[in-house]
Amino acid sequence: MRIDVLTLFPRMFESPFAESIVARARAAGRLDLAVHDIRGWAEDKHRVVDDMPYGGGAGMVLKADPLSRAIRAVRGTTGRVVLLSAQGALFDQAAAKRLAALPHLVLVCGHYEGVDERVIEKDIDEELSVGDFVVTGGELPAMLVIDAVTRLVPGVIDAASLESESHTGGLLEGPHYTRPAEYEGRAVPRVLLSGDHAAIAGWRRTEAIKRTAERRPELLASAELSAAERARLPLPSGRRSVSDADLVAAYGSGVGSYRIAARFGISPATVRTRLRAAGVRLRPARSTLRGPTVAEVTRLRATGLTVRELAAHFGVSHVTILDRLKRAKR
Repeated sequence: MRIDVLTLFPRMFESPFAESIVARARAAGRLDLAVHDIRGWAEDKHRVVDDMPYGGGAGMVLKADPLSRAIRAVRGTTGRVVLLSAQGALFDQAAAKRLAALPHLVLVCGHYEGVDERVIEKDIDEELSVGDFVVTGGELPAMLVIDAVTRLVPGVIDAASLESESHTGGLLEGPHYTRPAEYEGRAVPRVLLSGDHAAIAGWRRTEAIKRTAERRPELLASAELSAAERARLPLPSGRRSVSDADLVAAYGSGVGSYRIAARFGISPATVRTRLRAAGVRLRPARSTLRGPTVAEVTRLRATGLTVRELAAHFGVSHVTILDRLKRAKR
């Protein structure tokens, strides 16, 4: 796999990738990583790459000309261009798996106040964010993406090591123990010392589900669970109550029932029922598709993602994904 990074601070990438798995992947020829200074594509003598935003405001904006030239110079014919941005979709394990299947990835490190929107419209394929917080630039997020993607490239890590780690199958990994068998009065669970591999696998599976339910219960909705496992899940805690006044106010501001439902954690049907009961006249249903387009789902499906992974990526139900795939066959 080839990864090109476009940044204003190329020296930031020297130390992190001189060690550990990424360094070994490069040495083994599994990863071709190149870091480029965006200033190299600036044509003025001072190599200026930013300017003040139209309309005023604090901060500077990356200019369109040098950044577009940089992207077009390195993307080639197969490169997928990703902008690291606080406004992007959340980068998760499904996204890492999808990107790891690509032959060529171009990561653009946003900086300053942002990037000229015309570059995003013309030269960026997607925007990704590593979390709902703001950092000084896209360099550290790019490093996280590179590390997460590289370890999934075939041959970089033993495939068996990837089968039971956190977020594989939508679950967190359970607890681990090593020698000594007893430490400060706390013993290793007996099943791990039994030599019964089937019992150990069952215990680890149960503990993974339990830990996910305790720490990240929202992951369970799209986790790969059997019917029996899902039936044994703890009941969810009570949903946050929402008043009719809040629903009426939200709907009156122009927000649709689907977005209101997602905001308050109730179903769209419940929203519409309560609005009608409150005397609200509902607007006609939109004719356009909600959620991802047929083209978006089809394109990502071709990378090998499962229906559940696509649903988690787009933040919709698996039924929506199946609907888009069915429409693609018509």
